[in-house]
Amino acid sequence: MTHPNAIPLSHQLSPEDCNSPPSGSSLKDKSVLITGGASGLGAGIALAYAEKGAYITIADINEKLGKTYAEELRKKGFHVQFIATDVTSWPSQVAAFKAAIAFSPSHATVDIVVASAGVFGDPFLAADDPPASLDSDPPAPNLVALQVNTIGSFYTAKLAQLYLTLPGAGAKEPKCLILVASLAAYFDIPLMSSYTASKYGVRGLFRSVRPLLADRGVRVNLLAPWIMDTPLVVEWLKLFKAVGAPLGNVQDVITAAMRCADDSTVNG
Repeated sequence: MTHPNAIPLSHQLSPEDCNSPPSGSSLKDKSVLITGGASGLGAGIALAYAEKGAYITIADINEKLGKTYAEELRKKGFHVQFIATDVTSWPSQVAAFKAAIAFSPSHATVDIVVASAGVFGDPFLAADDPPASLDSDPPAPNLVALQVNTIGSFYTAKLAQLYLTLPGAGAKEPKCLILVASLAAYFDIPLMSSYTASKYGVRGLFRSVRPLLADRGVRVNLLAPWIMDTPLVVEWLKLFKAVGAPLGNVQDVITAAMRCADDSTVNG
């Protein structure tokens, strides 16, 4: 049986669609939760949405940076709050979602969720790897990239599924979940094995949940940017610049995030 709020997956955007900047007018008074919104891409998306009149909840583990940034945006007249959040903790994310709902103009719903929290991880082959030995057990690898990027995004997506479809939280347009992966989710980067694996996981999550949430009236889209000049990749930037590799443009990704949030026909 078809769900009464079911929406179709997206048509392919034309070059004209992609080249015309989204107005963002539909974001006014929308409730938005952005994980990892205290810095980098997430912070840029938070500002762009706030400028369109959205009510922004920044959910980030960096309490000092998050509080400072939220206060900076409030001084500009924007509706922004900061909630200290560890995306690897289910209860912490639940609290962030509830705070976003309470902060919304209706105090009843969240409309847009952006899963932007992300970290790099240790290389698969590390210079300080201990030599193989049967005399002692090797230390476990650092899985922070998988925990934050994959498990954190999974938690965010699951909570979006639950809270974007709250009974009585109707909306004129479909609700929206935006997952942030990377071009690393599309090809091999041996030096960044844990990060690459984690972003493949986000891409797999996107592909598997988009039809499920479309059946419930929720649009799901994926951003897959190339490496950009953000705090996340300070050390890697040195390597990319040394070999003359091009960098991604943060503003282009923010524009894409605006398109995903603003255009109700873009789904999946």
